[in-house]
Amino acid sequence: MTDRDETTATTTDRYHYTRVVDIDGRTVRARVDRDRYINRSLAVAEVLNEHLTWTTLAAEAPSTWWHDTPNATSRVAAADPARFLRPVTDPLLRRAATILASPPTTTTISPHLHGAIAALLATSHGYNAEYHIDPDDITWAHTHGGALHIIEHPDGSVVFTKAHRPNCPFITSAGSSDCDEDCYFPHPADHHHDLDD
Repeated sequence: MTDRDETTATTTDRYHYTRVVDIDGRTVRARVDRDRYINRSLAVAEVLNEHLTWTTLAAEAPSTWWHDTPNATSRVAAADPARFLRPVTDPLLRRAATILASPPTTTTISPHLHGAIAALLATSHGYNAEYHIDPDDITWAHTHGGALHIIEHPDGSVVFTKAHRPNCPFITSAGSSDCDEDCYFPHPADHHHDLDD
């Protein structure tokens, strides 16, 4: 864990400390707000996610540290908030490091589904096809059309579809019912922009 930055702030009713660290290449921050009132105080550890927003990893109940820190109106606390709140961030950041060190969950696919993906590639691009999909294409696919649904049928066939909404009868019945024809996703070329006058 490598410290990258820290900031403090004080007002008449509260003082604040933020500590930013690097944990195995991930940016993590611990924030502690010590308010005059315990129910308006907080201590959290957050990780910067791929969307450049903060996701909470851990929190510490104010009842475990609030009584051990000076009142928000204290001149001592106002002069050096980090002195009193940095010790609160230490266990939070250790817990965050433990959470981030956990192996990510992976999804494995069955050999049958793997074969179906190979068949999709072969039938769309040739029996000896190789096809590279860029991250931009993946993002585009996530933001256009419906969600990807994969339906494996008892006869061994597999349906890959982005043409149905999640509550469509075709999806909810795993392909045994027909679509109710209420699945509509605008074509990307039909997107219109409103222009300001």
